[in-house]
Amino acid sequence: MPDNLTAWLAVLDRFERALDAADEQLDPQPFEPPAGPIPDELRARAESVRARQQLMINGLAASRAGVAREIAALRRVPTPRQDAPAYLDVEG
Repeated sequence: MPDNLTAWLAVLDRFERALDAADEQLDPQPFEPPAGPIPDELRARAESVRARQQLMINGLAASRAGVAREIAALRRVPTPRQDAPAYLDVEG
């Protein structure tokens, strides 16, 4: 097996593990792309990984936009006056 093929297989394995463990904390590792283009026999697998990554990115962008809307709504809630009582005593 050529070194280029072995290196690209390792990269695709790493990317797939990261996608499968998206909710887990992975140890960051430096990324060094293999030398040369991806071999033709791995092109379909690489496209599949890329499509999964794009779905993940789109989902994260949508989640981020939702959180931003919620934060904006919270910022519109007026803050109470500091000299106003924090509660109303209805018992006594």
